[in-house]
Amino acid sequence: MARQIARERNDAALVRRVEKFGRDFKSGLPTDADDQLREAEKVVGIDPGGWSMAGQPLFHPTPEMEAALKASGPKLAAAMASGDEGAVTKVTREMEAILGDQAGVPDGRRMGQKGAEMKMSRAELVKLFLDALETQGRAMRTLMKGELLPDQMVRVYAYVLDACVTMHPHVVQHAPERVADLEKLLRGTAGILLRLQQPQGHFPFPDLRGKNIRFGDMTEKQLRNGTIEIKDGWIITPDPDGGSQFDTGVCGVALLRAGRLLKDDSYLTAGRRAAEWATKQKCCSNFNYNAFSVSLLAQAGMREVALEKFRVGVAPGQARNGRWIDPHNARTVYHVIILRALADLGRSPEVDAIAQPAIRALLDEFDAMGITVEALPELRALAGQYPDDTRLQKAVREMAAMIVSKCTDGTRVKMGAQPHQLAAVVEVVE
Repeated sequence: MARQIARERNDAALVRRVEKFGRDFKSGLPTDADDQLREAEKVVGIDPGGWSMAGQPLFHPTPEMEAALKASGPKLAAAMASGDEGAVTKVTREMEAILGDQAGVPDGRRMGQKGAEMKMSRAELVKLFLDALETQGRAMRTLMKGELLPDQMVRVYAYVLDACVTMHPHVVQHAPERVADLEKLLRGTAGILLRLQQPQGHFPFPDLRGKNIRFGDMTEKQLRNGTIEIKDGWIITPDPDGGSQFDTGVCGVALLRAGRLLKDDSYLTAGRRAAEWATKQKCCSNFNYNAFSVSLLAQAGMREVALEKFRVGVAPGQARNGRWIDPHNARTVYHVIILRALADLGRSPEVDAIAQPAIRALLDEFDAMGITVEALPELRALAGQYPDDTRLQKAVREMAAMIVSKCTDGTRVKMGAQPHQLAAVVEVVE
């Protein structure tokens, strides 16, 4: 578990340290083995024993469970590809029976943070956002020129674009002298996405071998299997495991929002082309990948198609505890992706039946651990649809305060959160 969390942080030194424990312990436990393990657990934030964090359980399967779960993988993939909701539900219920009380338990969590009360006006938040952009001066100037940043996933450009769209009306009102610069940044990042979009409609993924532990290993494996093509530093073939739905969903939504704001047909056309690509993708066994396409299709006005994908590729995977059944999709960072898709679908009895227990599961973690993820746009969208959920409204305010605290101590300013997360704070203020 310590190794898993270290890899998620992309902390190579910590990964090596934990892996050394594994090698050393195989040859015989040293007398201070317990002390060494307790120290490793402390560094990554897990409780002594390794199977919880702040009292919240972490995935702890038996070897028999792991073997049976792995064997169910091809069955789930086949059911998803068939588009048969009943077949998918049958497999996921079998998985739930295999996992028992481990169903819906994540194989990794993040340490939480309590958000203080936020006492900033909308005008002050606009200034904070613009000042935070200025701290990224060289990168922002590069993006304004429509030029690529080194070794970045396309979602990074989408996050900047989305932030600019969110902030635009507020900058017009509170800092009109900065509108031209904001629009230059908006058009620069949108132009990058237009150039990177592949003819089929999806977006590529950077070749991060030697630069990112997790994604580098993934790329090496796919190259050995002959399932991807790399050109000019980009993986241009769609991910055979369905992962291209992630960046295509995020980028497509950002382009649609930008197109609507500026009434730019080139952005709208690119966003719709991404959505058309998503309609042709079979659901995969990774529920959160499917959720990205649900969001994109809903934002593109293709709600019935989005609902079909939701019924096959998202809803059947919910466990009794409100999270998604497998330990990967049960992680909070992926849970909120699914929650965003539910918000984008809008309220209905069918969606509510899935969304309400999912919201409760997230808020239960926040109550126990503090705010564990940055997901303000996602939570804001839900809070607007569930105005009577006082815990959800409170979580939105606390998350906004946490994001602000990451970006300023009251004196110095930095871009301490993803730009679209900081931009969303301005819409929390009444």
